[in-house]
Amino acid sequence: MKVVCMYEYGGPEVLKVKEVERPSPGMNEVLIQVKAIGINYAEVQQRKGVYPYPLQLPTVLGQWAEVAGEVVEVGEGVSQLQAGMQVISQVPQGAYAEYVAVPAGFVLPAPPSLTPAQSTALLTQGQTAYHTLKTAGRLQTGETVLIHAAAGGVGHLAVQIAKALHAGQIIGTASTPAKLEVALSLGADAAINYTDPNWTEQVLACTGGRGVDLILDMAGGEILQGSLRVLAPFGRLVYFGSASAVHDKWDQADLVRLLENKSIIGFNIAHLLTSRPEQAKAGLEHLYELMGTGRLKPLVQHRFPLDQAGEAHRLLEARQTSGTVVLVP
Repeated sequence: MKVVCMYEYGGPEVLKVKEVERPSPGMNEVLIQVKAIGINYAEVQQRKGVYPYPLQLPTVLGQWAEVAGEVVEVGEGVSQLQAGMQVISQVPQGAYAEYVAVPAGFVLPAPPSLTPAQSTALLTQGQTAYHTLKTAGRLQTGETVLIHAAAGGVGHLAVQIAKALHAGQIIGTASTPAKLEVALSLGADAAINYTDPNWTEQVLACTGGRGVDLILDMAGGEILQGSLRVLAPFGRLVYFGSASAVHDKWDQADLVRLLENKSIIGFNIAHLLTSRPEQAKAGLEHLYELMGTGRLKPLVQHRFPLDQAGEAHRLLEARQTSGTVVLVP
């Protein structure tokens, strides 16, 4: 079978397709024939060697990535899953592959209303969007929400979920006019280009100078610092990534803003899944409900074969994608 290997850190060209032996499921595992693999920006950072949790090289890329596919074999001790079932799963390591063996506890029935490509958005991106809003962000009915990268993998789902959770005003940011249109089409009430030097003034103008109650920020760097300026008193900023900066530098003025009764909350979906599985389960059930009623629909505009994983990474890193990016073995 084919896998995407990485032997060194670097640009998209370091991703190499390799033939390896197909795995067999171990105790309490199932073997999945992969139909779609969701790509997350974290994997771009892993490839570059700037992710907070470095990979041990060489490796098959796809740490805690999600796949959709068909169960083809079950290991000893598995009773709830059978060959032929259409499923989705998070893969602890090595998701960029034609077949993956994963613990049965990570495997769920695929939503019948979604394609395999759409289903890959549910586990990491969907749960991140949901829990940054609901669990970490504690979104209340009628509150104003600012969602950065609102056309991206997490952002485009967060816009829809915020609307379903009865947020008041939803403001999305993006880097191009086309992406701003995507955010508006998904339910954002206003869309602002965060590459504009006065984007913070535009956010304040949208809120009548009051600021926003909740901000979802995966960019970090100057975007995070600007976000603090538009956060309303007693507002919450959920920080769940650092796409624009590996290490954020804070000056005294930034720290003083926190004394205006503002909160910064860190969030990591992998930690939630392992530390609070019951909360993750409840969130996933809510996501299934939203999808079943048509209030949440993943946007998939970019599909690549496995041997073009490098090209998928290149476009994602260059901010030339919207919605979920998938590999299709």
